[in-house]
Amino acid sequence: MSDAPSILVVGYNAWDVSVVLAAPPAPDTKLEVPPIRMGGGGPGATAAFALARLGARVRLLSPLTGDEAGRMQAKELEAAGVDISLCPVHADQSSAMAVILVDPASGERMILWSRGSVPCLPAPDDPETLLADTDLLYVDGHEPTASLSLAAAAAGCGIPVVMDAGSVRAGSAELVAACTDVISSRHFAPDLTGLHDPVAALRALRDLGPRRVALTAGADGVLALVDDRCVGVPAFAVATVDTTGAGDAFHGGYAFARAEGRDFVACLRFGAATAALKCRALGGRPALPSRSEVDDLLRDDIRRPLGGIVSGAIEK
Repeated sequence: MSDAPSILVVGYNAWDVSVVLAAPPAPDTKLEVPPIRMGGGGPGATAAFALARLGARVRLLSPLTGDEAGRMQAKELEAAGVDISLCPVHADQSSAMAVILVDPASGERMILWSRGSVPCLPAPDDPETLLADTDLLYVDGHEPTASLSLAAAAAGCGIPVVMDAGSVRAGSAELVAACTDVISSRHFAPDLTGLHDPVAALRALRDLGPRRVALTAGADGVLALVDDRCVGVPAFAVATVDTTGAGDAFHGGYAFARAEGRDFVACLRFGAATAALKCRALGGRPALPSRSEVDDLLRDDIRRPLGGIVSGAIEK
């Protein structure tokens, strides 16, 4: 068997249109903008792309469509080395799409999105077979039925399950309980638990079942519970062009390091480095780094000071 980790990704895909926009145009006017970029997006699919770029063997389970956006998405994923043979294709449905407005000064973005008409994945008939020769299961929360079925099977096989916990939706609490590792967005843990103190929210999240919990806060870094201690992992300093997909890159990098058997903090640092390097170009995927690029940044260890929600939450 190959030394590269084998990872099954279950989640959401979309087609992104990225526009650099310093200020909105006035009504009934036209505004020329820099070149517009189109490319694949979505948390699960972008994490799969990131994992393939890092060198993992990746299979994606995500519904695709037969429209132009779906065909372009499939082509892009296959070109990156992602195995999409498990993806059902809904020929008569429309793809999820997003228009992403990027601030050229900060690289921060706003997203306008449409879910499309793709139905959710059902529970697989034989989840244990899908998990054969799998080192790690990754879920983004957008496919709760399939994800819960596979997470339960993974637990029986001793396979770690990493969850990108971006937004609370139906089935989120049950999925959290079925995962070994839950990486929360700035909002997920407080919204799910009703606790607005980030440390208290993380403790409540861990009480649901996962062994490893962390909260990402963009440039402010990552907050994690390591045993009974609250630990901050700073973000890495890069020249930021576009933050779109940085969270997906973080989760992909984290999952890659987790599948290699690294300790919790090392996984978080690998994810943080992957996310930082992603921000070097417009769009969610063009600047996703190789393994060697991440290793180089980790070796140089250029990080921002902890800030905001992270530094204020660390127990002294």
